[in-house]
Amino acid sequence: MGKHKKTTKKKGFFHWLWRFFKSCCILSLRTVLFTAMFLMLICAGLWLLFLKTFNAQHISEIITDELQRRLDRPVVISSLDLKFINTLELKGFAVLDTDGEPGRALVSADSVTLRFNLLPLLNQQLIIDEVSLNAPRFNVVRKADGTYNMPQIRVPEERSVYTSELTGKKVTVSVEDWTVKNGVVSYKDLASGLSHAVYGLNLHFERLRFNELSRFSAEMVLRNKWGDNISDMEIKGTGHVNFADFEWKNFALRSLRTQVYLFQKPVDILLDLDNLRTPYFNIKASIPAFEDKDLSLFHAEKGRFSLPKSTLTAKGVLTNDYRLLKLTQLTANAADVKLTASGTVDFEKAPFAADVQASTNFFNLAGKEKYYPFIAKYKLTGQGSLAGRLTHTDGKYALPLVTAQVKDASALLYGFKADDVTGEFQAKKDFADLYAATTAGKVTVDRSVFDKVNLSASWRKGNLYANIASCELNGVPFKMNLSVKNLKSARRKIRTSIYWKHLDPMAFIETVRDFVTVIVPLTKHGGKFKAPVDGQLAWLRNFRDRLPGFMPNFAGTLTADTFSTQVLSGNRFSAEFDFTGFKAGMKQLTGPLHARLEGGVIHQMEKWAEEQQALNITFQPFLIMHRMERAGSFKVGQVLKDVPFTDMAASVEFNKGPMTINNAYTVGPTLSAAVSGWTNWVDENFDIIIWTMFTNTSRSGALAENLTDESGNPALAFRVSSSMLKPKLEMLRAKKTGNTIRAAQEKGVPTDFSAATKFIQGDFNAKK
Repeated sequence: MGKHKKTTKKKGFFHWLWRFFKSCCILSLRTVLFTAMFLMLICAGLWLLFLKTFNAQHISEIITDELQRRLDRPVVISSLDLKFINTLELKGFAVLDTDGEPGRALVSADSVTLRFNLLPLLNQQLIIDEVSLNAPRFNVVRKADGTYNMPQIRVPEERSVYTSELTGKKVTVSVEDWTVKNGVVSYKDLASGLSHAVYGLNLHFERLRFNELSRFSAEMVLRNKWGDNISDMEIKGTGHVNFADFEWKNFALRSLRTQVYLFQKPVDILLDLDNLRTPYFNIKASIPAFEDKDLSLFHAEKGRFSLPKSTLTAKGVLTNDYRLLKLTQLTANAADVKLTASGTVDFEKAPFAADVQASTNFFNLAGKEKYYPFIAKYKLTGQGSLAGRLTHTDGKYALPLVTAQVKDASALLYGFKADDVTGEFQAKKDFADLYAATTAGKVTVDRSVFDKVNLSASWRKGNLYANIASCELNGVPFKMNLSVKNLKSARRKIRTSIYWKHLDPMAFIETVRDFVTVIVPLTKHGGKFKAPVDGQLAWLRNFRDRLPGFMPNFAGTLTADTFSTQVLSGNRFSAEFDFTGFKAGMKQLTGPLHARLEGGVIHQMEKWAEEQQALNITFQPFLIMHRMERAGSFKVGQVLKDVPFTDMAASVEFNKGPMTINNAYTVGPTLSAAVSGWTNWVDENFDIIIWTMFTNTSRSGALAENLTDESGNPALAFRVSSSMLKPKLEMLRAKKTGNTIRAAQEKGVPTDFSAATKFIQGDFNAKK
């Protein structure tokens, strides 16, 4: 019994709990339904109040009149519809142009939607939450006189007030947000015929106030045509704007953060802008690393270059009705390169005129082939900087000035290997005027090495000028001055002055050959040279066949402190020459050569007489005298070994092969001589007379009359002629030998070599 009562009580409790839950649900449902009905009643009341307060036709007329009054342009609205309980739609909206292109729409839209808030109507306020311009088109026109078709927008000092036509009550009207959907902005310049357009324009202004900063967001697409390609550039951004009640000189755009899809990767931009009359702008851009294939806008070919991640800042102003851009500062940073620039762009002159200056810091040259593969072949190292000026006038770009500087730079340039070079390069007038200078470095040309190079050079109006103030050529101090007139002409004229601390002619010919080896492959047709030869007259044939062909007119001076060849050596060597037809083979060689050598030695006559047939015949008289000396007839010293001389000079004239010896002599303590006649270096024959006199230091016998001169000293006079390979020797009377040698010495050469002296002592650096 007790157990049954417990069960009954338990069931009664759950029954009560179920009834309570059911009652709560019914009450909640009734509350929700009541609230919903109440809200619907309020909405209906507000809707009736709106209908009672606002008349659609009247609103359309009010909007039209208000816009016409503020824009001073005719305004057209085809119809006004109530789309929803809180939405109005104006269809066929247009503001007509009366200035730029009369009759066309200045602003038009498929429709304008106004979405408003009903509750503030109870307080006599109409708050429009959003005004949306759907598919608007803005047509901006620059007239021939430079003015624009944009009207001066008049902004009321007080908030707009609407008076109901039915109730007579005044309602304050305000707008919160403005939206532009899928708009188009077109620009046309009636003077130049240029036109541009922005498509897909989407704008949203939050709580827009026309006299304070208001937040907005934007999207647009710039469509451009490049050749046969059409490229789209997408722009997205957010920022703040102050229309300054349409006082455009007080307009301000702040912190506009936007992404521009100029490449396949976006560019992040931060923009500040002031004063739409003469806009002042400050732009900061972050550009991602990209390759040429990322240039979707330009459809560039692939695999040509790339750039690292970079940043860009720019400050400037637009004046003269947006026709003159003054770029006060532009800075770009990419890896270790910092570029600064400034300048102007004038759009008044069709298509435009520009003048921009730019420069960089010193940056590392190594590793740049990663971004520009085509420079890998130059193997650049060290540091460099660039500066220049770029102009655009009459549709043509120009480079009035480009400057490059290097520090401890190394490179392989067209076969010339440069190491640790410090210097400057300057180009003017679109590279028509060039200048270069180095203060240190080494340049290797095939096997020749120019070290510690202090050089300056210029190129102007087809003329080349170069001056090596100091350097070491293969370890020997060297100085050179070179001028080439009409370098690109086959009749180019070359003048040079060269100084060596020590000159070995054959070694220098090898240096010239090294230059030819490097330069010839760079020319259009290349060049062919005979292979070196050995044996009889090898020295002549190798020299003759390797004369460079790019010096048809060649003049100058040669100077050396010391001079040496296998045949003779000496000190204070000087030479002057003025040649035409200076080419391989010597068949057209014409012009004078004057030379002088002091304090030297003629080497190993006997040795060379055995090795060279021409010298054997030439030295034959000395062999005869040597035999007589050994027989005890006289004593003159080491005649057939190293014979010293104090002065040696020659003056000759080339004439297309033959060389006339105008005067030649040597004077020494043991041997003196004079030479006349001619030599043909092309046909390898000669006809020369040699007068030779020995200084007799000891007499022990008598000499034949034809072996002494009038003073009684041992002397020889002989003629050497015919082929250099098979020369003929003819002995002559020697009585006038002393007089002939003294006359030759007194005659000397027709120059004092002052030009060479001035070159050694002077400064002939090229001018910028």
